[in-house]
Amino acid sequence: MVYDLKTDTSKFNSIKVETELAGKVEDLLSILLDVKNHDKWAYGTKSASVLKRVSENEVIFYKVIDSPSLVVSDRDMVIRMKVINNLAAKTIHVESIALPNYIPTKKDLVRVPFSNEKWIITHANQKIKINYFLQTDPGGALSPFLVNLFITKGPYETFVNLRELLKSQPPKK
Repeated sequence: MVYDLKTDTSKFNSIKVETELAGKVEDLLSILLDVKNHDKWAYGTKSASVLKRVSENEVIFYKVIDSPSLVVSDRDMVIRMKVINNLAAKTIHVESIALPNYIPTKKDLVRVPFSNEKWIITHANQKIKINYFLQTDPGGALSPFLVNLFITKGPYETFVNLRELLKSQPPKK
């Protein structure tokens, strides 16, 4: 299920996704940390590349996002993604925060000034339960009304793509 939520702190709605995927959490984390292949599943991603690998579970990367319209500029963003294993709660958190000033802006792209994404992942018996939350400001002069009309499309498509990608993972021995 994909929900859009009005907030008091932004004119852009937030997103909440609750879903269950078949597969192993290790495969999901491998997909998330394989930045250069985000274009294969993350909606609108034109390209993505690692800027700095902080650790095995933390990466800073650059992403270009394809605009769904010819009249709207493509976006770019720098993201710090951390995978945090919460052993006590038997969950894994993946937190991604935009770093808008990490590198200089590019002439033909609009920098996403704010994005805060959180995945709460639990797993059991070949099932991955995901609670996903996203707050973002796409930057530029986009109408919040229009953005909010279509805000659930990207997360929906992303999770459909992830479901298919997890199905295609080779079995581990």
